[in-house]
Amino acid sequence: MRKTVIALALASVATAALAHDFTQENAKFQSVAATKDMNSPTGVEARVALERANAEIEQGDVRMLLKIRSMTNDAFKAIGGQPAFLGSEIKRLEDAIANPKDPSGVAKAKEMLVRIKAEKAAYDVIDKSAGENMKKALELIEKVPPKS
Repeated sequence: MRKTVIALALASVATAALAHDFTQENAKFQSVAATKDMNSPTGVEARVALERANAEIEQGDVRMLLKIRSMTNDAFKAIGGQPAFLGSEIKRLEDAIANPKDPSGVAKAKEMLVRIKAEKAAYDVIDKSAGENMKKALELIEKVPPKS
C-alpha cells in the first residue's frame, strides 16, 4: 500500500511537469476582463471559451496523462523494466521492447504500446483544442466593451 501511495505521488509530480500551464493566459484574461463589461454577449462568450479551455486541459492533464503513465508503467513492468517518470516514456518503452530484460512480456508490452499511443493521440487533440479555446477566449475578451 505504501509503495502505491509513493508511486501515485511521484506520478502526479511527474504529470505536472508535462501538464499544459495556462497560468499566464488566465492572468491576462482576468486583467483585461477587469476593465470590460462581462455581462455583454461577447463577454459571456469569452468566459465560456475560457472555461472550456481550462476544463479541457484539466481533463487531459488529470485523467488522461495519469492513465497513459499507468499503462506505460504496466508495460515496463511486463518486460522487467523500471517504471517511467520522465517525459520520454513512449520512446523509452519502444527501446525497452526492442531490448527487453524479460522477453516473456514483450507481446503484452507491444499491445499496451499501441493503446498508449492511441491515448496519447487523444490527449494531444484535447491539448490542442484547449489551446485553441484559450486563444479564442483571449481574442474575445479584447472585443468586450468596456464597463460603463
